[in-house]
Amino acid sequence: MTRRRDLAAYTVAGVAIVVFAILLSFALLRLAETEAEMRENEGDNMLWAISRAQSAALLLDSAVSRQASIPQVTADVERRYNVVLSRLTLLSDGPQRRYMQELGLDDEVEAAARLTQALEPQILGLAFGDFETAASIHDALAPLIEALGSAGNQSMVRQWEATGARSDRQRAAIGQVITSIVAIIALGIFLSFTLLRAMAERQQVRHFLSRERETAELYRGFVALVSHQFRTPLAVMDSAMQRVLRSGEAMSRAEIDQRAGQVRAEIRGLTTLLDATLDVVRLEAGQVTATPARCEIESLIEQAKARQLAETPDRTIGVSVGDEVPPCLTTDPVLAEQILANLISNAVKYSPETEPVSVSVSAENRQICFAVEDRGIGVPYEEQDKLFSRFFRASTAQGVPGTGVGLSTSHQLARFLGGELDFVSHSGIGSVFTLRLPDEWAGPLAVSDPERSTA
Repeated sequence: MTRRRDLAAYTVAGVAIVVFAILLSFALLRLAETEAEMRENEGDNMLWAISRAQSAALLLDSAVSRQASIPQVTADVERRYNVVLSRLTLLSDGPQRRYMQELGLDDEVEAAARLTQALEPQILGLAFGDFETAASIHDALAPLIEALGSAGNQSMVRQWEATGARSDRQRAAIGQVITSIVAIIALGIFLSFTLLRAMAERQQVRHFLSRERETAELYRGFVALVSHQFRTPLAVMDSAMQRVLRSGEAMSRAEIDQRAGQVRAEIRGLTTLLDATLDVVRLEAGQVTATPARCEIESLIEQAKARQLAETPDRTIGVSVGDEVPPCLTTDPVLAEQILANLISNAVKYSPETEPVSVSVSAENRQICFAVEDRGIGVPYEEQDKLFSRFFRASTAQGVPGTGVGLSTSHQLARFLGGELDFVSHSGIGSVFTLRLPDEWAGPLAVSDPERSTA
């Protein structure tokens, strides 16, 4: 099913990319065509050439009139005449001739040009008072001026029509380009969404696989650990009971009491192990609830201390409370005592019997800080980021009974009480675990994943 979905996604993405390329090529082609069309100015050039020729003919006619009617005036008739001839030559050659043919005026303009060329002797020989020659020149130039005027008008009309048609084509091309760009943007959004969704799905799959691998490794370690922790006390109890059965009435009362005490100690250990495992299950199932109440700080510590001394009466546990510490705080006393009892139990368990364990209380930033310090085996630096993970045990803890759930549970419970649990540890020197609780109840913090919790 996943492979089919991947194949469909790749097919859709491939088609979208091809359409994207086609639309982009089309838009670029239309833009190039529009840009080339905008550079076309044949009509502008021809209108200029025709108008300049007509203007030159009018100036020649005016110069002839002044030459014949005004004494001692140099009207520069010859230069004007040469200008007219050059303009007419321009209109009768190459593209200009073809343009005049398209207007249907090439014959008329050519005939007028030949007539004008035939006037050369009269124009060059014109003198003052020669009104008859001037009139004949004027009559000869009139058809040329009229033909050029007609050509200019038709050229202007044609240019307007061409400009309108070009504008329509450009608007259509711009509309097509805009449509293509909008389609390209839509395809880009679609491709981005498709790729992002595919990346998110793959990331989610990788995350799930990673979590499954981590969970499998954790629970394999948990099964092995619990199996060992259960097997050892059961073996001890079985051995003690077999000894009692074999000895029968020959076993003294003192030895029976000693065997019974050994069995009861192992049962307490099993009970503690089961309680710790159940705590993990209850936390994950969301079955732990907090009941905040006003409780005395010293009483909280003394209860946790008394619970530990009941199991290890020979150990020394020192308690110091700072002068700045208020007498009470608002929290769940049962859960807070459970955290402190676990921290003290770990401190006793992982430190030599001759070394004391100290509990100090201070107040800072509206928090009550319970610091439990030992001079034990410590935690290697490279393993400290995993210390609050479920079922994790440091390499220095090998040979010491434990399940690896106590600190994970305490860390979660601390956040459940709106506080934090952190530590400082040095391998072979000792550790200081600090529980920070708000002095007033503020509700739980977001409980982090115990498998990913870091110190």
